[in-house]
Amino acid sequence: MKITSTKLWALVTVARIRLWRFAPVLVLCVVIGAALAQQDTAGRASRPATRELRHMRLYGVATSVSFSNVNRNDARAALKVWFDIVAQQDGFILDSSIDIVDDVMEVVGRLRNHSVDMIVMSVADYLEIEGNRQIVPVLTHARGPQGGSLYSYVLLVNPSSGLTTISGLRGKNVLVSSRNGSNTGSVWIDVLLGKEKLGRAASFFGSIKAADKPQACILPLFFGKLDACVVDEVNLDLAKEMNPQLGQLKVLARSRPMIESVIALPVEPGPYQQEMIDSILSLHEDPRGRQLLMVFKTERIVRLQPGDLDSARELWRDYYQLPGSSPHRAGAGPAPAMVGEQAGRGKESH
Repeated sequence: MKITSTKLWALVTVARIRLWRFAPVLVLCVVIGAALAQQDTAGRASRPATRELRHMRLYGVATSVSFSNVNRNDARAALKVWFDIVAQQDGFILDSSIDIVDDVMEVVGRLRNHSVDMIVMSVADYLEIEGNRQIVPVLTHARGPQGGSLYSYVLLVNPSSGLTTISGLRGKNVLVSSRNGSNTGSVWIDVLLGKEKLGRAASFFGSIKAADKPQACILPLFFGKLDACVVDEVNLDLAKEMNPQLGQLKVLARSRPMIESVIALPVEPGPYQQEMIDSILSLHEDPRGRQLLMVFKTERIVRLQPGDLDSARELWRDYYQLPGSSPHRAGAGPAPAMVGEQAGRGKESH
């Protein structure tokens, strides 16, 4: 069978993206193995001086939405090992634990009984409980260009379609890729249609489905098998770096830049809290820290800046004002249910 250059390019694209997809798993194995070995070596070396070490508690809780693209057990193990090592290097004997919960209201319960010292959550989860005034947002992941924390979602079309307006997508088939379980991409497209007075996505489009992976949204659009797709610019830029031809796709609409995640602390600060914040901010300066950050597909952790939450807060406020949207997300999911891309033919094994 003859393989054309276009088909060869497509095969190479899929292979490279799949290799990138599984790279974090390989890195995670290296991180945990190396960390455990170095932790043991450091522990033996420091035993004579343990009386000088300070004792510190760090009970971390993460919402499962934050790790929807990472195995939660692996994430928990990697985070705990790294915190233990950093604490020892900074002169602490650390009592640490990392729990991952499905319900954001469990975070509220732990805050009330003072059994949590750090919370890692999606911005949607944070906005749901910020009114309780029990936590302070402090850090976030750097996702955007030049290490920025904000990035946009884009609505893409193939230039060969001739589409120039959102209204031209009525009855068309659309795929939506979101970076985490908050389904921010689908929330944004619903809000966008509402502002254009075009109704809800489920009734406006011929079909709207959730793509399991960004490339499952971008590549079909490029090859003309799809009318439009929604994807975040972080993954779009990565895809274009791998294959510059994807830069031909046309951006029909772009969201305001938003942050994806929040690392928050209880309102009442614990002892040595600032030392741990400084250690987290310096993760990228250590080889093991950089490897750990790769697992979570980020380059560094940065401080939240004034105004960083505004665009996400506006998006979710506008979404909850749409007809039929619930003002309370817990247990219900933030976005209208969408059929998965692979529904009816089984999920791809991971």
